Amino acid sequence: MEPLLEYITDLVVTHHRCNVNIIPEHITMLEGAKSRKQHSSKRRSHKSSTLSRREYARLGLNTLPTRQMRYEQALPLHQLWRSYVREHLGLREGTQVPEVHEPHYEEFSKQLIKLDLHGARLKVIQSKCKTLEGLAGICVMDTKNVLKLLGEDDRLRTVPKSECVFGLSVGNMTFTIFGQHLTIRPAERSVKKIKTYLQPFM
Repeated sequence: MEPLLEYITDLVVTHHRCNVNIIPEHITMLEGAKSRKQHSSKRRSHKSSTLSRREYARLGLNTLPTRQMRYEQALPLHQLWRSYVREHLGLREGTQVPEVHEPHYEEFSKQLIKLDLHGARLKVIQSKCKTLEGLAGICVMDTKNVLKLLGEDDRLRTVPKSECVFGLSVGNMTFTIFGQHLTIRPAERSVKKIKTYLQPFM
């Protein structure tokens, strides 16, 4: 510390050195401050500790067992989702869903598209592939292009989003959602700016 004090004092004009008042705490802060390079290297090391999507897929973390899962095991998830969706859409006892011609319909439809579907009970009501029509179950995985539905027969089925129109049940209400509007990863869909007009493909 002493050499540093002498160095700073020597930088001042001789007849003003008596007025120099050095605060040691400030010097300590300067000595203890981390350089920008140190901060950036720390950020890089933190970033490298996360898994990339390719590593995530290679480890099989985006797959589910097709036979070991039971429909009853997904029911608690569905119960949680029911509470979530009512809060997300602002549904209360006696709430009326806005009609297409009403001013709040556009905002309501945007919030509906942004829903996290993990735990939702869905049914394929229309599809370009007729064998998919009628399939129903609880959504246990939602990716960019497909939904994985666990049916009451304990079978896990993969349903492409863009090919289908889904029926979404919330209590005694059923909403129709065009799958092509869901072809975004759930985390991105929840924050994505939705266009003011959604054009169905059928």
